[in-house]
Amino acid sequence: MSSVLRRLHGVFTGRPGLPRMDLGKQCDLGQLVAKFKQLSESTEFRRRRVLYEKTVRRLARHRQFALIEDLLEDQKQYVGSSSDKFAVRLISLYGKAGMFEHAQMLFDEMPSLKRDCSLLHLNALLAACICSKKLDKVDEIFRLLPENLSLDVDVFTYNTFVKGYCRMGSLDQALSLLDEMEKMGTGPDLITLNTLLEAFHGNGRFLEGEKIWDIMASKKFNPSIRSYNTRICGLISQNRVADAVKLFDEMRDKGVKADTYSFNAFIVGCCRNGDLMGAKNWYRQLVESGCVVDRVTISALVPFLCEKGDFELAHRLCIKAMDKKLFLGTDTLQYVVDFLVWESKVELAKGIVEHGKAQKKPYDLELPQAE
Repeated sequence: MSSVLRRLHGVFTGRPGLPRMDLGKQCDLGQLVAKFKQLSESTEFRRRRVLYEKTVRRLARHRQFALIEDLLEDQKQYVGSSSDKFAVRLISLYGKAGMFEHAQMLFDEMPSLKRDCSLLHLNALLAACICSKKLDKVDEIFRLLPENLSLDVDVFTYNTFVKGYCRMGSLDQALSLLDEMEKMGTGPDLITLNTLLEAFHGNGRFLEGEKIWDIMASKKFNPSIRSYNTRICGLISQNRVADAVKLFDEMRDKGVKADTYSFNAFIVGCCRNGDLMGAKNWYRQLVESGCVVDRVTISALVPFLCEKGDFELAHRLCIKAMDKKLFLGTDTLQYVVDFLVWESKVELAKGIVEHGKAQKKPYDLELPQAE
């Protein structure tokens, strides 16, 4: 929609356009917060959830926690006149900034802000606790607050609690919650089981992971791409590649489309096992499927291609990765350049160095002297 049409839309709907806030151009973070507070007097502006998240994330990135507090404390005045979701947003933002004490303070102040505490707010507080890594508080919040506030927990509450136990490494306690959920009549859902599946596989407890998979089948849940990827990674890490391929084929037969994570699992596994043809085959399938090549693909594949002597493909991937800004630093690139020179592939190495220097943010690469 053009700017003119947006203005006309505002005229006819009674919702005039608000001035745009270009966060990238506002360098003074103090002025940014002051402007944000001024604009948030508008109900329409306060509906911009994404803008709130971007602003707090930027302040947190610069560790400006006092400014985050200034911004979010100012928003408390709107809690009573807004929907429950507005207070949920503020609690969540404190959690994402790692400021759990402030999230809990806001939760405790809800009645004085003319907003009754609901299950939505409790769930947000529990999630904020985990985001802030205050894992020692998870059990206390889950066990005490619902009873004190006469709130009946739901599957979302349990899922957050399960995630908290998994983050603490208390996997057996997390697993025991399945029985509790059944008794409470909420029952686990696919998110519950995916969380447990990832936790058990991530901690090398594959037998328990298989039991979670069996529970999915017994409850007739259709595994999601997240479910399949977790199990595929688990099988590959146990060097059960044939079983992983079989599961991959089953996934596609059931209409679940593979994603970059799926292909990367096989690429990384092949690189680890020294299987050049396998790694290249899975990379080809990734590209043909339309999935995006990401940093994991590049960091696994490029050094491996060099070691196996496929210098041309390693060179092409380096050029492609630089164009897509997939390198966080220069370590992998410099390794490739050094390797190519060592193997007397100086022109390929020179091409990478020159392409790196031509980027908008140049890569600081050096071409070593060939011996």
